[in-house]
Amino acid sequence: MRKLLYSTTIALSALFLGACGDLLDANSDPGRVSPEEATLPTLLPSAERFTANTQYGAAQYGAQYPQYLAGQAIGQFTPYGFDQLWTPFYTDAFPTLQDMIDRAEELGAYNYSGIAKTLLALNLMTVADIYGDAPYSQANQGTANLYPCYDKMEDLYRVHIIGLLNGALADLAQPLPSIQALRTVQNDLIYGGDLAKWTKAVKAIRARYFLHLSEKDPAALATAAQEAAASFGSNADDLQLSFEQQNPNPWFGFLGNATNKPMQPSSYVVDLLSGRGGRFQGVADPRLPIYMTRASATQTDVGLTPGRLVGDQPSVNVSMTPTSWHTRAVAPILFITYAETQFIMAEALFNTNRAESYAAYRRGIEASMTKVGVPVADIAAYLNNPAVALTPTTLTLQDIMLQKYLALYMQIETWTDMRRYQYDQNVYPRLEKPVVNQLPGNPWVQRSNLADEEPGVNTCLPTGVTQTSVLWLFQ
Repeated sequence: MRKLLYSTTIALSALFLGACGDLLDANSDPGRVSPEEATLPTLLPSAERFTANTQYGAAQYGAQYPQYLAGQAIGQFTPYGFDQLWTPFYTDAFPTLQDMIDRAEELGAYNYSGIAKTLLALNLMTVADIYGDAPYSQANQGTANLYPCYDKMEDLYRVHIIGLLNGALADLAQPLPSIQALRTVQNDLIYGGDLAKWTKAVKAIRARYFLHLSEKDPAALATAAQEAAASFGSNADDLQLSFEQQNPNPWFGFLGNATNKPMQPSSYVVDLLSGRGGRFQGVADPRLPIYMTRASATQTDVGLTPGRLVGDQPSVNVSMTPTSWHTRAVAPILFITYAETQFIMAEALFNTNRAESYAAYRRGIEASMTKVGVPVADIAAYLNNPAVALTPTTLTLQDIMLQKYLALYMQIETWTDMRRYQYDQNVYPRLEKPVVNQLPGNPWVQRSNLADEEPGVNTCLPTGVTQTSVLWLFQ
């Protein structure tokens, strides 16, 4: 785990200049940025980009687990340690965000520390949901602790994640700093320094947090609904990082602009969008040609069967391309959205306030479609189709979770939803294990392996970790 042990000086040197050579000898190279030269305004945009890399890294190959994509051996449940999540979090995002928090608190710049705690909580929750136990309280201490032990998932949830979120809310409500140059947040690539929007973002993340925790504490459902209602008011509030042509979204190079596609949309998501997935039978979803590129609009859309490798099925005729919404060069990396908060409300209120649950269900669908550019008339036609329109009485949990599944296309959060319900076909109809499953006994995958770089490097590892172990949160 040496990558997460770098001191602030080392992390900042690699962060800004990517200099080669002995990273420990940071003071010998005057071209490197020192901790004294770095400032809160210069750290913030890097922290936001590192967060985007962390969220993208979690989904890059992990999107095969909720069957958004298929085509690689990972989708056959071969050993996978989510290194694309581990490395950007522990090498870049965590040390940079913690450095921001330390500096901001020392300077009384709670506007900056509130933002940093928000992003750190978001990233740490993603790490916990995928690994279960993970280093946190002993991590990022430099040479003071070369072999940090792992915090239990329960402690990450009940102490550290909620502590960061509560701290973020408190910090964002503090008076502005006395240092004039820090009173306005500079270089904020997400909200342009708008602290009211950051406060909404904290509440949205808290809504996700309490929804997750409701598996252990059912009373948390009411809190999740309250937090969601107090969070985003429209798509304009979404917590996301946008990209540009000259600095493209990482999905663009990986799937959108790739000559040889490493993955393709799975048959499960394609069938749902095509109206062949059971609950929304016969309803063509207008998001399908926006989410992915079809070989021909007149053909039946065919996705890749989970467990099959790219090239195994010549009949597959959909792919991610430079014009697909998520894999465009300028597409944002979505952290948490207004649409998601509406589906959180719909699920959380399903058993206690069916009328509001139904209203949130419809708002979530409309928000998702509006965000990706579905024409207004097509949104209305979809919402008015009897298979989708329903009523508060006929609405089912399956409807809510399937529509959330479609709205969160390509986001790893859906895998947490599926494990919360343990892949229940009453919630996700026709969901099947991959046709080739490398796990003995043909179980569902439950968690990540240890990160590949950990064994042999860190001497304080958890024992008995297998990808079939149900995490504490889902037990």
